[in-house]
Amino acid sequence: MFVINLSGFAADNDSTIVSTKKGTILYKIDFKKGFSVTDFANPGNWVFTKKGVTSTKTGLSNYLMLYRQYSVNKRKGAVRVTMGNKTRFNFFTVETDHFHRFGTLVQLDAAEGALKIYAHYNADSTLYPSVLINRPYKFIAGHDYTVSMMRDNNDNMFTITDHSTNLSDTVVDKGGITSGIVRDGFAVATESGEPPVVKSLVINTAYDKNMKVLYMGDSITEGLCNHPGLYSKYGAISGRSAGVVSGVQSRVWSELAILKPKYVVITIGTNGENSIANLTYLCQSIMRLGITPILNNIPWKQPASVVEDNKIIAAVRQNLGLKGALYDVATSIDGKNEQQDFSIFYDGVHPDAVGVKRMLTQLKKDVPELF
Repeated sequence: MFVINLSGFAADNDSTIVSTKKGTILYKIDFKKGFSVTDFANPGNWVFTKKGVTSTKTGLSNYLMLYRQYSVNKRKGAVRVTMGNKTRFNFFTVETDHFHRFGTLVQLDAAEGALKIYAHYNADSTLYPSVLINRPYKFIAGHDYTVSMMRDNNDNMFTITDHSTNLSDTVVDKGGITSGIVRDGFAVATESGEPPVVKSLVINTAYDKNMKVLYMGDSITEGLCNHPGLYSKYGAISGRSAGVVSGVQSRVWSELAILKPKYVVITIGTNGENSIANLTYLCQSIMRLGITPILNNIPWKQPASVVEDNKIIAAVRQNLGLKGALYDVATSIDGKNEQQDFSIFYDGVHPDAVGVKRMLTQLKKDVPELF
């Protein structure tokens, strides 16, 4: 479901992104001062100017992407850009773990005078997906615009601000994943027309630094957002469907190193990459930041057994002196850890509301200092 604000409203005076007294900037760059190619993928078709960066080629594949992964459940990316009167400028996300099906793409189409939001963008393709919304918007050449995309649990919000008029328009998508999931790397591209000048990029979250707990993992962790009042009551959530250990490792630098929670509760391994070496490196990198990792056993799943995976997780916990919740016990029949309790899973892999409650009870039992 889309909720559209058709009338403009006063925007925050911040030059790049709507800000509040709370929240944390995860990444910020002023392109007028140049940019580090080590932070970005595919920089070859973009050049630095005194006003910002601009493209030398058009097309979806010639994008400039911030090569960092973001999955915290309240996240926002914004770019400030100046366009010509025929420019088609894209701001979108590129998925970096496994399948690339849930990208988010917003197009500022000065040629047609439209703001377009697309369904499930796949950065592996040079084709556009279906247009979810195509609304009239008069772009004026030479004006500065900030376009932002925000994910708040299962809702997406898209806002465009004209800095010459200080007015903003917003589209809210309450369809869950219909307009993508606004995750992983944020990117810009010129589809056609006069090359735009991109002046800045900011990624932020509504969460403050130094929270007590951040939950991190794959789709099982991501699904905790579907049950308000349980895990979200006690901390932030950074889950990524199809996520693997290397993806969590990426978020150590893009999210944990900045947010600095006291504890990070990790549930990872259902999708592979489980090894003593991988998990040890992950936990040690977190510990070097002064953060305490809590490494949980992964829940039972169908059809594969989790017994061997959890032996690896238990070995890492023992070697590093860590704690963790026995989610395999919590999701087994009668808590005996011999068979999966299918009654608390909606698809054999992801626990339902009852399963999530059982897992939370187990976490409170095994690691009470979190609560």
